[in-house]
Amino acid sequence: MSLRQPPPEPVKTGLPSRIFARLVVALGWLVVPAVCVGAFLAWHSLPGISTLPESGVNALLPEGTAAGRAEQEATRLFGSALLPRIAVVQRNPRGLTVEQQRRIISLAIRLDRDKLSGFPVGSRALPYVNTLGLVPGARERGTTAITYLGFPPDVSPREQNTLAAHYADAVSVPGARAHQTGFIPGSIEQSDEIDNGLFWVEFATILLIATILGLYLRSVVAPLVTLVAAGLAYLIAIHVMSYLADALGLHVQHEVEPIVVVLLLAIVTDYSVFLLSGMLGRLRAGESPRRAARNATAEVLPIIITAGLLIAAGLATLRLASVGFVRALGPAMAIVVLISLGISILFVPAAMGILGRLTFWPGLVEGEGEPVLSRIGARMRRAVARGTSHALGAPPTLIATTAVLAICAAGLVHVHLALTPVRGLAPDAPAAEAASQAGAGFAAGIVAPTELIVRAQGIGHRQAALKRFGRSLRAQPEVAGVIGAALPVLPRRVQVAFRSPNGDAVRYFIALRHHPYSSDGIDDIRRLKTAVPALLDRSGFPHAQASFAGDTALAAETTEMITDDLVYVGLAACLVNLVLLALFLRSLVAPLLLVGASLLGIAATLGLTALFQRAVLGAPDITYYVPLAVGVLLLSLGTDYNLFIVGRIWQEAGRHDLPSAIRIAVPRASRAISIAALALALSFATLAIIPIDPFRSFAFAVCAGVIIDAFVVRTLMIPALLSVVGEKSWWPGRRSIETEVA
Repeated sequence: MSLRQPPPEPVKTGLPSRIFARLVVALGWLVVPAVCVGAFLAWHSLPGISTLPESGVNALLPEGTAAGRAEQEATRLFGSALLPRIAVVQRNPRGLTVEQQRRIISLAIRLDRDKLSGFPVGSRALPYVNTLGLVPGARERGTTAITYLGFPPDVSPREQNTLAAHYADAVSVPGARAHQTGFIPGSIEQSDEIDNGLFWVEFATILLIATILGLYLRSVVAPLVTLVAAGLAYLIAIHVMSYLADALGLHVQHEVEPIVVVLLLAIVTDYSVFLLSGMLGRLRAGESPRRAARNATAEVLPIIITAGLLIAAGLATLRLASVGFVRALGPAMAIVVLISLGISILFVPAAMGILGRLTFWPGLVEGEGEPVLSRIGARMRRAVARGTSHALGAPPTLIATTAVLAICAAGLVHVHLALTPVRGLAPDAPAAEAASQAGAGFAAGIVAPTELIVRAQGIGHRQAALKRFGRSLRAQPEVAGVIGAALPVLPRRVQVAFRSPNGDAVRYFIALRHHPYSSDGIDDIRRLKTAVPALLDRSGFPHAQASFAGDTALAAETTEMITDDLVYVGLAACLVNLVLLALFLRSLVAPLLLVGASLLGIAATLGLTALFQRAVLGAPDITYYVPLAVGVLLLSLGTDYNLFIVGRIWQEAGRHDLPSAIRIAVPRASRAISIAALALALSFATLAIIPIDPFRSFAFAVCAGVIIDAFVVRTLMIPALLSVVGEKSWWPGRRSIETEVA
């Protein structure tokens, strides 16, 4: 008995698709060298990603914030800001000797007076030892010193970090090795971790893709075709992205490379799976190799192009975000997707036409039908499709999947956004360990204190009222310690730094109780902002104006802006997806159903991510840009996969009634989509190799989101939803029937 599959039913494809497929397959020996030459020229002539800048304060934080303006105002009023983004910390739990404390302070004074060799003129140092009473509630005394460092603005962040490391070496004493911490050291350590982990991310992703495709297609050649296509796409995309970033002023940071590489590999793999699996099915049905390559390409080409445009357009909406890092990440990923799309539909069909049956060597045997395990899987997929398309099975399926996703989405209450330049590192990372030592010796907020500027005519000369205000400020539950105008913690000669020369402004250095970049620290600053006007009024300054500067104030505004971005960018991404889906499907109802289902899946994903963050990573906060970037990416990818299913249903609905179209189309498309989704999910999971919280959260969220979309939303919810809605899915159009339905 022959195991050969029956020939696939012909699927109506447009003339442009057939012409394109015929040309690419026929001219394969020209297309493949042309793509290779294009990759070489891009590598040779265009800048690489290494030319892009590292992320810094300006990239990771929004522009035009009230905290940023307050920092500039402080510089104007007092001649300098008291906002260190580098602090050197040293702690000996058994205590620092008096001589050691004197040496620490003496070295800081020498640097501050430009008398320490090897440091640029204009460097500043402000030392504190926890014997000074800066944090009255601190559990330790005389164990810890923190020295805030500042360098001239023309010194780059990495150079500042190097100088801070030299200072830490110089100030270290026996039993109290010093390390730098703060926004700049933490960000640079994260950047270094990304650079160190990039090779392993790429290696793991390539290995996973080769393994999955090799097992799925039972071939060693097909995975090589995919990986070569991905390599060519990488050479072109990375260099074109870097060139356009420079030409258009996108300010893309080189830390995005792991995300870009994984996205590129995943996109090329996805589209290769659809092309290769289509050809394999036709070869098993007896078609000639070139004809199988042409028909497989023509059949999926419209869906692939629409899907690629959907993803790129959705990602481009991140350009509307408030934070420079996110605003540049979206267009960068969109460029990568478009180039990956172009290489996929050119190189892969051309290679299939050249290699023919050899594409699936050694697994494809002449006259062989589908393997036994594949036939079992096909029967299971057909059973699921029958259940979700049946009038009695569709409603319960829809209710059950909606309930499961809603339960997962309940985890959204645990989503707390924060900055993670230090807390996102491994606990034993130098910057994280130094911050922990500072918290043990002083308070968590000492790492990046907040600057409070108070302005009123003659306020600097009203010492008694200032003392009252300082004491009431120190008594606030959010405040761990305060130094500033009229407070006795500092020597009189230093007090002038906290009062403007004309006496119309004073300032305070506030250490919050919680970590300055955490959601708890952000809550501290928000409560303090609310309380300060009443404190000023009771202290005798009813008309004084208060403003807050510092990393915690910036973090508070950043998370507020990102929350707004989640609404506006989300709406823009939904609109883009709806418009493109409506054009492709010629319907308004179906796009609404698809996008709505994807949004529910995204909500479930972010809820699970918040629980993962707490239970596995032991961190209560999510890096502020992760939900926005993940949400837009998953919306586009989810619509992408749903498009493959619904596109096939729409094609089959031209010859069959809707339940029959679902039973025919879904099993045929599901296997390839499931494999593509698995490859995509595991590709993004490799980002967890980089040991920083933002990448681990990103990896889990995209991996979980793709799995949810592929095996819950796309396999169960969408077919059930279309079955329940029925013919109204085509509204305001009508289902086009090519032949009479029996």
